[in-house]
Amino acid sequence: MYGYEWTEDYGIFRLSINSKVEKEIRPVFKEELDFFGLDAYWHYPDTTAPLLWAEGIRRYMLNGDCVAEAKGGGFYSKPQVKVYKNGLKLQEIDIDVLYKTNEVTMKGLEQKAISFIREMYEEYKKKGYAFAVAFSGGKDSLILLDLVSNALSPDEFYVIFSNTGMELESTILSVERAKKHWNNLNFYEAECHLSPIQTWDEFGFPGRRMRWCCAVHKSAPTILKLREITQNYDVQAVVFDGVRSEESVARSQYAEVSVGAKNINQVNCSPILKWGTAEVYTYLLKHEILFNDAYRIGLFRVGCKICPMSSSWWDGIANSKYPLEMEDLFQKIEKYAENTKPAKERKQFIEEGGWKARMGGRGLPNGGNRIIETISGDNLIFQFTQTKQQWLAVAPILGSIIEKFENTGVQLIDRQEFAFTIEEKEGLTVSYAPFSRMNRYVLSHLRGVANKVAFCVGCKACMVQCSFGAFVIKDDGAIYIREDKCKHCNNCILFTRGKGCLVAKSLSTTQGGNTMDLKGMNRYQHFGFRKGWLEHYFQNKGDCFTMGQLGTRQYDALKVWVKESGLMTAANKGEKSGSPTALCEKLEPIGPFNPFTWAVIWANLAYHSTIVKWYMLKVPAGETYEKSDLVFMLGDDYSPSTRDNAVTALLETLRHSPIGANLKQGIPVTVGKSYKFIKQGWETPDAIAILYALYLWAEATGRYTLTLAQLEQARENDASIGMDPVVIFGLNPAAFKDILQELALHYDKYIRVSFVADLDNVRLFPEISSLDIIDIVAE
Repeated sequence: MYGYEWTEDYGIFRLSINSKVEKEIRPVFKEELDFFGLDAYWHYPDTTAPLLWAEGIRRYMLNGDCVAEAKGGGFYSKPQVKVYKNGLKLQEIDIDVLYKTNEVTMKGLEQKAISFIREMYEEYKKKGYAFAVAFSGGKDSLILLDLVSNALSPDEFYVIFSNTGMELESTILSVERAKKHWNNLNFYEAECHLSPIQTWDEFGFPGRRMRWCCAVHKSAPTILKLREITQNYDVQAVVFDGVRSEESVARSQYAEVSVGAKNINQVNCSPILKWGTAEVYTYLLKHEILFNDAYRIGLFRVGCKICPMSSSWWDGIANSKYPLEMEDLFQKIEKYAENTKPAKERKQFIEEGGWKARMGGRGLPNGGNRIIETISGDNLIFQFTQTKQQWLAVAPILGSIIEKFENTGVQLIDRQEFAFTIEEKEGLTVSYAPFSRMNRYVLSHLRGVANKVAFCVGCKACMVQCSFGAFVIKDDGAIYIREDKCKHCNNCILFTRGKGCLVAKSLSTTQGGNTMDLKGMNRYQHFGFRKGWLEHYFQNKGDCFTMGQLGTRQYDALKVWVKESGLMTAANKGEKSGSPTALCEKLEPIGPFNPFTWAVIWANLAYHSTIVKWYMLKVPAGETYEKSDLVFMLGDDYSPSTRDNAVTALLETLRHSPIGANLKQGIPVTVGKSYKFIKQGWETPDAIAILYALYLWAEATGRYTLTLAQLEQARENDASIGMDPVVIFGLNPAAFKDILQELALHYDKYIRVSFVADLDNVRLFPEISSLDIIDIVAE
């Protein structure tokens, strides 16, 4: 990705790795200037060529000078342009000069991309893979298609346009233009068998954290189309896509080659991953393949007409320019606002994009939980308030049913036998036993089957996860498992990351703050726990609160943080602050800049800070979050200011302490003037910090001898009693197991494990306290 610097030629920039300017840039055409009424301020020719550039979407630039800037915008309001220089006489930008100025750089990028495409083809062709270009009709896929057509012959790949049914008409026209331009290529169209209206009704509208739409309307139809084209059910495919790092925080983490990220049989290759928009538009304009007219009125990215990832710029232009195309889906957003917000707040809620943070089914006509899960004796029981599928049709995913008599039977799951009973009196009730032998995987997989039974509408997103032809959605939407083909790999459950069904993930209300008591979450005056503040406290202890280096409210927040971190006792009556604890005395020599210190603090906050505990329990790792996402996920039981302040304090802690970037509990990434946070989970944890957290769990639960299966069950059913290291630090359970093995090898005085039945027993020692673990580091 190159920066750019302006030259003396009109509208011409030079790509440079040394440039200080690395903003996204786009060409501005006559259509956009007319749309915003800028013909009243500037003079410009009637031309198809670009007339100037816009930086960062909204700032209109003429050779480095900002001559106008757009402000505002939303579904109900068109962005307004403030003109800084009146009376300008604009002229056509000479594309030949632009390309000539950057020819060496562009040729290098093009050849590198073409070579990459060819190398991927040669590598995977030997393995029997098919090849496809994921085509959307947008700018990046137009470049991608041109590059692939230069690298491969027409008979070596397919072009698949995933028609979501939610594209603007300009995108459909772009696809038709592309077909004429590359008339020697094999174009195919993939489309979900369910319409957008149907899926929005069944799933609820998409949200930033709930983007079921990509799987249902893009990925699954593309894979099904490839199976149809190749007549091969388990076809393995290399899909060339136009993903670019510059587009989002999440995509900045992508690799050029991603195996199994979208589908188990799919390899995604991104030839233009490192291209910036300056390079993209230079290529498009030179080769005259910017076929989508939506870019000519100012849209920066072109996708579905209503998208939770869209900007206010998109919303303001799209709804002003294409109101009739937007109407059918937009009405569903308005209906949701009617169901969830007071009348005076609805317009602002939609205008400011509050709807995009939807998590769960609250406020949706068919939203809410459909399963009541209980444990009675040694039985796991599912009671259904609504069903979409038959239990015995779905259950074979997990294993063979080896006995069946009337409403009872025995099923083999994970090489163990479980007895089940099915009753259909006033609704479906299913029970499995013995619960005591269910490990984490059996339990989560049974829940996945239950969610499919309760919610599945036959969207086929699960179907493409099966490479054996075992999982089938019949024409009537019913699930059918070909038991002779099923390998019980559970991919059709696991791909949803926890729920087993995309509809269940979208509509259930188990996520969010209203499933736990959040009283006291806003104790910090919106201030986070900062590394400098901890240093201040370590150096001065209780005296720091009268030194005046911080404001009064900041000191009030610091008192709460150090108390909840276990570093200070509660203040006695008449005292301004408590006393330093033994933990504080042990951590002070280790220091405020050592990540181990903050790992210990984070572990203690798991038990004493409401907002931190909620973050650990309710915010899944492996995702990127904005502040508004977390505020929304807290639910509506508390005022907006209370939720906002609590989340601000949490995120400020992640930003200003090693907890965020070093422990990877919320890596802060700058996005304009704000931040997004990647909750990655601690990938290389300090083993002693893990041992410390494990002893905290033992002290909270009173259990010093345990099995990993028991720990997993406690994590699933009542993690609020004892917060184990996997929950606290977002660990991979397999990595946690390896850490326990390593600890037992080197610190058998503190922990022992038994390798019977694959590390079945973990033993801690009641005479040892969590405080004693700190001494290992001190020593």
